[in-house]
Amino acid sequence: MRSGQPAEQVLIAQGLAPSGVLGDIRKRAERAQIPVRNVPRAEIDRLAQGANHQGVVAITATYRYTPIDDLLGREGKALLFLDGIMDPHNVGALLRSADVAGFQGVVLPTRRSAGVTAAVRRVSAGAAESVAVSRVGNLGQAIGRAQEKGFWVIGLDEKADEDLWHSSLMEPPVALVLGAEDRGLSKAVRERCDALVSIPRAGRIGSLNVGVAGAVAMFEVARRRAVSETP
Repeated sequence: MRSGQPAEQVLIAQGLAPSGVLGDIRKRAERAQIPVRNVPRAEIDRLAQGANHQGVVAITATYRYTPIDDLLGREGKALLFLDGIMDPHNVGALLRSADVAGFQGVVLPTRRSAGVTAAVRRVSAGAAESVAVSRVGNLGQAIGRAQEKGFWVIGLDEKADEDLWHSSLMEPPVALVLGAEDRGLSKAVRERCDALVSIPRAGRIGSLNVGVAGAVAMFEVARRRAVSETP
C-alpha cells in the first residue's frame, strides 16, 4: 500500500497477535477503503506461494501494461528491453533498478519471458507500479520503433569487444537490451542492436547475474545523463 500498488483486499491470518505494524496496516487499508479479512493461516500460506508473509497478504489488482506507443511517446531518454528473461526475481530486480536509475519504461516480450506477476511485483518493491511496462508480441519490431524515435539501442553481451565505459553510444537517448542468462541475446534481437557492449571484468568469474549486470549498465546511462545535464 505504501508503494501505491493497487490492492483489492488485505488478508490477515486468524490468531495473529496484535502489533503496531498490524495496526498500521489496518489503518492504511481503512483510509484507502480496502476491505480487510481474517482468514485461516493455511489460506495465507497458499496465496504467498512460499514467500515470507508474516501472516499478512494483499490481493492486488490485475497488472495493466502500458501500450508500447504510449511508452515511446513519453518524455524520457532511457528504455530497457528484456529478451527472454524468465526468472521473476531478475525481472523484479531490474524493474527496481530501472526506477532508481530514472528509466522511463521497460519492454517485455509476450513469449518466453516472465510477465509482471505477483512475485515480480513483490521483488520490485513497488517499482512495478512506478515504472511503465509494455509487453509486445515482437521485441525486434518494438526495438525498431524505438530507433525511429531516436534511441540508440545497445545490447549487453559479455563477448562484445567494446566495453560500456568507452562506448560513445551509451549517451542518452539510449535503450539497453538484456538477454537471458543461459543464452544471452537472441540472434534476431542481437542483429537489431546498434552496438553490443560488455562489462569489464577484473576477476576470474566470467559474468554477472543479469539483474546485477543490468543495474551496472543502467547506472552508467544515469551517470552520463547527469554529466550531460550539469551546467
